[in-house]
Amino acid sequence: MIEIQYYIVDVFTSLKYGGNQLAVFIDFENQVSTENMLNIARELNFSEITFIKENHNDETFDVRIFTPEYEVPFAGHPSLGTAFVISKYLLPKPKESIVLDLEHSNITIDLTSIHDIDKSHLIMEQAQPDFITTYQHQEIASGLGIALEVLNLQKPIEEISTGLPYIIIPVTTLEKINQINLDVRKVIAFLTLNKKYKTNSPTGLTTSLFFVTDETFDNSNDFNTRMFCVENESLMEDAATGSANGCFLAYLLKNEANRVSAIVEQGFQMERKSYIHLEGRLKNNSYSLKVGGQVVDVSTGSWKV
Repeated sequence: MIEIQYYIVDVFTSLKYGGNQLAVFIDFENQVSTENMLNIARELNFSEITFIKENHNDETFDVRIFTPEYEVPFAGHPSLGTAFVISKYLLPKPKESIVLDLEHSNITIDLTSIHDIDKSHLIMEQAQPDFITTYQHQEIASGLGIALEVLNLQKPIEEISTGLPYIIIPVTTLEKINQINLDVRKVIAFLTLNKKYKTNSPTGLTTSLFFVTDETFDNSNDFNTRMFCVENESLMEDAATGSANGCFLAYLLKNEANRVSAIVEQGFQMERKSYIHLEGRLKNNSYSLKVGGQVVDVSTGSWKV
């Protein structure tokens, strides 16, 4: 029987059992098929898991990412969590920077402290954003079954991707974002109508929804966010979404300021507090999108394939 090593970490948190869960599997001998990688993702039922498939001279690592529904070309918290595992367990000594070779693009992860990986912030620079579609507020309210008064009518609603697509939806207040309760049937119908569902989207990926407000639980944070995605015809909320926050950073740079430094709180409504640090700049139509946070070790084990 084949057995492979795996690690479980919590990402975008400094405390165990906060942030977003991730399992990282080491498969340098390529023993796990695509079918079984997806089976493992379904068994664990985390929002994503990763498989490190190859080490190129301790500089670049080939990584594949799976949700319980399908393989995805990029994801944020899996990139940071995988870089943490590589830095702590797979390198002879940690480096200030490593590269993950993902399906969508190569992602560079920087560490703020190579002397104490557990206290280090890991920071990724995301790919250039693709500004896909803008929506009318009434269109979103009617399509998703949300009262128009929930939406911030002063700010645009825009679909953006840095590897995974999200509709950025500004909300008026923390009270309103706390009350969001979506019907998965309406969400799927809206996405399907707009060719944003896996069955008819150009990429075969389902676009997710990212709600944001500048009212927060913790006054030291700048934004509160919630991310909802459709997985296997069910609506799931994510505790911390690095890819969505990269898109949100691009949104802020395009619409509000050419430099952004902010802390986003996510997962508070799920009792998995997450803290995502954003640093961005827009110069000469080029976006610098840096998304970072801490990672906490939870467990390790051996998986029978």
